[in-house]
Amino acid sequence: MVKFLLFICTLLILDCGAFQGQSSKHSMASPVPFSKGINFSSWFEYIPKSASEIHNRYNEQDFADAKQLGFDVIRIPIDFYSFTSGAPDYQLDPLLIKLLDMTVDWAEKHQIYVIFDFHPENQPVIDNSIRDFLLPVWQQMAESFKNRGEYVIYEILNEPHGISAKDWGKIQGDVINAIRGIDQNHWIVVGGTSNNSINALFSLPKYADKKLLYTFHYYEPYIFTHQGVDSLTNLTGVPFPYEKSRMPSVPTDLNGTWAERTIKYKYFYEGTGKALERKIKNAAKFAKKRNVPVFCGEFGALNRYSLPEDRVTWHQYTREALEKNNLPWLKWSYYDCLGIFNSQLDGVFRWASPGDINIDLNIELIRALGLTEIPQRQREAVQSSFSIFEDSFSRGVSIYYPMENTVNLFYTPAAEGNYAIHLGDLHRIDDRWDGLVLMLSVMDLSYLVENGYYLEFMARKEKPFQIDVSFYNFQDNINWKKGFAVDDEQIPPDGRWHTVRIPLEDMQTWGGIDNDTFQYVQALDEIVSWTKINMLEFIAVQEDNSIQDLYLDSIRITR
Repeated sequence: MVKFLLFICTLLILDCGAFQGQSSKHSMASPVPFSKGINFSSWFEYIPKSASEIHNRYNEQDFADAKQLGFDVIRIPIDFYSFTSGAPDYQLDPLLIKLLDMTVDWAEKHQIYVIFDFHPENQPVIDNSIRDFLLPVWQQMAESFKNRGEYVIYEILNEPHGISAKDWGKIQGDVINAIRGIDQNHWIVVGGTSNNSINALFSLPKYADKKLLYTFHYYEPYIFTHQGVDSLTNLTGVPFPYEKSRMPSVPTDLNGTWAERTIKYKYFYEGTGKALERKIKNAAKFAKKRNVPVFCGEFGALNRYSLPEDRVTWHQYTREALEKNNLPWLKWSYYDCLGIFNSQLDGVFRWASPGDINIDLNIELIRALGLTEIPQRQREAVQSSFSIFEDSFSRGVSIYYPMENTVNLFYTPAAEGNYAIHLGDLHRIDDRWDGLVLMLSVMDLSYLVENGYYLEFMARKEKPFQIDVSFYNFQDNINWKKGFAVDDEQIPPDGRWHTVRIPLEDMQTWGGIDNDTFQYVQALDEIVSWTKINMLEFIAVQEDNSIQDLYLDSIRITR
């Protein structure tokens, strides 16, 4: 009996040892350190052409708001091509590093991860030469942030395409090694070719590094998520999920294309919740097969031409499929036509203006994403002074791009404080002039007009020219212009700073622009209110095509 018991114990010990050995050999990968997040787009990518043009499209309040909504990670797309000295060293602009360092301060304060994502403008096709750019750029980034806390994450390249999986796999491995030669602590995000497709994950090499996060993007079915844009410009009304009675006819320009084939023969099974989950499961299969952490770095659907309820449904199906398969996610994006705010839907160039989580959230979409609902209140008329620019733009203010002239938002010396705005290369272009166009969160200024408030700013110039200062009010699908001409008497061309005060009540309606046709509409001053102001512009007006410079500072509404 004793021998039998000893035999059984020996088997148990051997079995346990075998199990422990297997566990050590196939230990589970570290989990993704976040669960749900958002992309802060059009901040360091697409729009800026230099670090001096970076404005505070987002600020610390957006980090706090994102945390309140339930996000624990923010992805910051950066077009590094815009911020280097060029070949061969590709030195990063110190101002860019300073601004990114500021975002890390906010991230650490609010305990939210930031992913620094190399996100080239228009996602150009890449080849093997990109290695010469990636290595020095990511070595500089690693050197700059190696001593920051755990909340910093590096993403080597957004949506690589045009290069073979084998070549990209090797280049990506070289960049990993270059970063690790400097920074051994922070997570690195890696992805496959074909624009970070799920299937491309399986073609990646088995990297030895143990602190990698594998990413993919998801915008399927594309014919729903991107209807009305790119090659699908004339296609609208595609439903989700598929309903035969609601399917639109095929536009003539799509005859014979993949879109026509999808609409007629594929969408009935591709446009379903089951199809979404079936494809997303492949990412979970990759995670299990490789024993690596995987997350979805982008997903979203445009709000322009899909029905709001269909868009909400698509987001809910996709989010639930990701979470069912234990795949953390980041939505694209916070603002713009793929964002989470209602103001992006009104067709008044709202892509450029921030929303407000207290009055502007798309609550149905927030629910579909499983986020924290914020009680909404009505927008009220502004009843006190406020700043537009003092060292930086105030919350709710951003630049409308593109512009022909150059912009430096960190010009020194300033009239007051640390920074002023320098507008360079201002000149006439056909029948219009250059200047500065600021997008404002829609606001009601009627109380301020009625109670004697002013638009006040400081300006200087070296040459004589007129400055047209205008607010735009959106009404009846027309952007009405409330303007005032500032001449050389008010701002002498002497290179010195001068203070300008324009009574709001003195600004006159100069006509409007139809938001659909972009045609001029004759002024009807008696019907144009101040209740939906959405833009402010400073335009340099001169008779000839000479080049001008204009400097602005301390822009505010005050008494």
